[in-house]
Amino acid sequence: MKMSDKAHRFLSETQVCVLATTGPGNSPHAVPMWYRYRDGVITITTWRESQKCRNVERTGKAMVVVDRREPPYYAVMVKGDAEVGPRLSREEEYEIAFRYVGSAGIDEYMAYIDGGYASEQSGASIVIRPTRVIEYPAG
Repeated sequence: MKMSDKAHRFLSETQVCVLATTGPGNSPHAVPMWYRYRDGVITITTWRESQKCRNVERTGKAMVVVDRREPPYYAVMVKGDAEVGPRLSREEEYEIAFRYVGSAGIDEYMAYIDGGYASEQSGASIVIRPTRVIEYPAG
């Protein structure tokens, strides 16, 4: 999948994405999420029982939108093949969380995770491999 250098850099910044999946009856399901972008792949950590996981398991597809909401406006929309995987390692969860909450909030957030938010049985990841990338404005 070809993606501009600008889109790669933008996805690598600390942004909140909107993960969109197709729910039952073809209804849209969209939710803001933290993510990791590495080697052209987007990974999200979540609960296995979540609607987004059920949607991805059923359709194998997802879309992620990351946008800048102040000038200069810019957005990257990534459509892709998606799959539900196992819970990320604690180190990977730490890496994602630290990116968003920093040193001031990381201990509290990891205690939340360790307290049962994502046990081995209930934790999951969603991995999205881009099949199409749309930039606005283009490139």
